[in-house]
Amino acid sequence: MQQRDYIERMIHQIAAAIAAMLGKVAKGELLEAERDLDAAWSSLGLRRRDVLRLDDTTVRVMLGPKSELAAQLAVAEASFEEARGARSAAETLRERAARWRDGDG
Repeated sequence: MQQRDYIERMIHQIAAAIAAMLGKVAKGELLEAERDLDAAWSSLGLRRRDVLRLDDTTVRVMLGPKSELAAQLAVAEASFEEARGARSAAETLRERAARWRDGDG
């Protein structure tokens, strides 16, 4: 029960962070959006730059049931990358998010 409450709070926290970050992306506030991304990854227990360096299996093992949240965050980050003009990075993030959801990493 306590773990479920923790996960539910985390889901709400990540959803709020994603919404705030996407709002900043829409306004062109990319530096602020990037700070929100860093904070959201930290709330999952990983630094954003480390996630980008780790292979998919390691990310899934480290995050366990939080992998779905990481996948949602990666998809949101893809929007950020597109706003910066980094389409390749955005596509890579979407592909990784799909693997984190499917467990195919």
